[in-house]
Amino acid sequence: MNDAKSRQLAVSEPVSQDGRKTGAGMQVPESRYRVFFWVLTGIWTLAVGGSLVWNLVQNAQETRAVTAEAARALLERDMLYREWSLMRGGVYVPDHSSEASNTSPNPRDQDREVRTTSGVTLTLLNPAVASREIFEIQAQQLGIRGHITSLQPLREANAADPWERKALLSFEKGQEEFSGIEERQGAHFFRMMHPLFTNPSCMRCHEEQDRKMDKVRGGISVTVPMSRFGNPGQGVRLAVAHIGLWGVGLLGLFFGAMDLERHLRARRRAEIEREHLIAELQEAMANVKILSGLIPICSSCKKVRNDKGYWTQLETFLEQHTEAEFSHGLCVECMRKLYPDIAAEVEARLNKPA
Repeated sequence: MNDAKSRQLAVSEPVSQDGRKTGAGMQVPESRYRVFFWVLTGIWTLAVGGSLVWNLVQNAQETRAVTAEAARALLERDMLYREWSLMRGGVYVPDHSSEASNTSPNPRDQDREVRTTSGVTLTLLNPAVASREIFEIQAQQLGIRGHITSLQPLREANAADPWERKALLSFEKGQEEFSGIEERQGAHFFRMMHPLFTNPSCMRCHEEQDRKMDKVRGGISVTVPMSRFGNPGQGVRLAVAHIGLWGVGLLGLFFGAMDLERHLRARRRAEIEREHLIAELQEAMANVKILSGLIPICSSCKKVRNDKGYWTQLETFLEQHTEAEFSHGLCVECMRKLYPDIAAEVEARLNKPA
């Protein structure tokens, strides 16, 4: 009986996958799977968001690099034009207004206007005026603004704005290039400035300014709209692509969670069926009485001695200790012995084919 109870206890306490006993009808908590789903969703969202930010930053850096190279090329071109004009002492142009040619003092005023043999009057443009006119055409046609300025300009129109003043001060400290990004009316512009140094050509017009050779006398700047070198709509396209990628990944996580939920339901059903089966086995084992140990029985009459020392019939002992019930009859040998007169007839009837 003790062995039966031990087996009954052994099967009556099912154990979950993590080693905890659940008992009949109990289930392992599954909220952790939902937590894992939301954690994975958060990680995926952060990964896609990080990728979007990284791509936007890379795109902005690439646009800035391209714009910077373009601005540097424009500055070098403008400085070459200006250097060429300085080396030639100016440029004669036909029908030019006197206002443009007289903006800076020139010791060669007698050469400011000349007449060709065909009768065309030419006016001498100094390098500053020539550069300014080029900048005006460039701003009108390309939207790229150039400007020559200094801390002590001869014309008020050439005065430096705050950004240019900061650049000019950095040139006096030895910096060779100054650049940055400004926002104007919602648009971004890249600005770059290079210093201008005093050389012998400059002394033709500025010798009375007491300027020293090879010293910073001003700067030439260029302002380039970054939209000219950026990829219009690239940010929107990147955002749409990443949102689509995020949605696909989220769908994958969702369907994965649904599949996991189906497996969990199947496992729960299997556990419930197992627990029902265990309960049925426990109930069946509770109704079974098992005889074990040494049972004294008479070798002659086959009576059994019970635990109180009394001798009882075998069928009585079995009925008391098991669920078995007996119906009495006679075997052939006993019938021949006890009822010899009818034994032959009964035996013949038993042996008769059905």
